Amino acid sequence: MDEATGRHVAQVIESARRVLEPMTVVQHDLDPDRGILEIHGRFGALDVRIKEIITTEGRLYSYYVLSEGTVVIGFDNYPDRHVLRERWGEEFAAHQHERIPHRHGRNKLTVAITDEYSVERFLAKLPDLTTLGSLIVDKEPNV
Repeated sequence: MDEATGRHVAQVIESARRVLEPMTVVQHDLDPDRGILEIHGRFGALDVRIKEIITTEGRLYSYYVLSEGTVVIGFDNYPDRHVLRERWGEEFAAHQHERIPHRHGRNKLTVAITDEYSVERFLAKLPDLTTLGSLIVDKEPNV
């Protein structure tokens, strides 16, 4: 990938280092066609998973908070059938590869369309998104 992608990946790693303790880079792979970054860390008693895949077609991301292996909240823009159905109705199949930013609630039982997230925004909101492992986002659907 280009220099801008390398700088972006370095910035994501530094941002995660400031917020997550401990923090481990699980995958850091840059080649001419794509960049992949995966980070695991802790925020208090909660596990945090960050993944970005950057290609010439754009950026796929997933940012998740877990408690004992269970999703507390997550943000991603991966093609999701529930989100595609919500956006496109019966015509969702024609859009099956479309990236739509969305939020998953506890255990991924709820989903809501959101605006685009960045890792910096996700990390900055961690204190607001979690309180002693409790999900507070259901009270704030546009977080």
